[in-house]
Amino acid sequence: MKFIYLFTFLYSFIDAGNYNIEKSLVTYFGNHVLHKWEGSTNDVQGVVSYYKDSDQYECSISVPLSTFSSGNDNRDSNMLVYCRAFDFPNINFQSTSIKVNESTLEIEGKIEFAGEEKEIKKNAKLNSLDNNLFAIEGELDILLSEFKVERPSLLFVEIEDLVKIKYSIQGV
Repeated sequence: MKFIYLFTFLYSFIDAGNYNIEKSLVTYFGNHVLHKWEGSTNDVQGVVSYYKDSDQYECSISVPLSTFSSGNDNRDSNMLVYCRAFDFPNINFQSTSIKVNESTLEIEGKIEFAGEEKEIKKNAKLNSLDNNLFAIEGELDILLSEFKVERPSLLFVEIEDLVKIKYSIQGV
């Protein structure tokens, strides 16, 4: 019986195609009544797997908060404090469903940010998908309040709750 479980476990790795995430970019856009800013990182880690037997894709992505740069060190360090990055250093995403259409992906999953989880469902543009490469791009909006992130203020006015995130993810 143990042999059957071992064989099934090993076969699942043989029958899966994996793409390691490389050359990716995630950018967030923040707003305050006095100015707008953005912060970016290309330190995107993860894997996308394809399981031939079930014709399903799965992805797991992690982005360290400390790698985002807005060009303002003071803003970046404050962001780490407000996002509780010392307790929750990464933004994580785990898919629950990925449906591949001709030029788009329907992605469902859980995003974990600042110690809170939220279900999301978004479409992404599919730029490439073959045996050697995949590339997607898309965007999503989050509300800081949904992740219980206290919004910093400048001159007694808080930043906007809505943060737009754009991503371009590539894997080989």
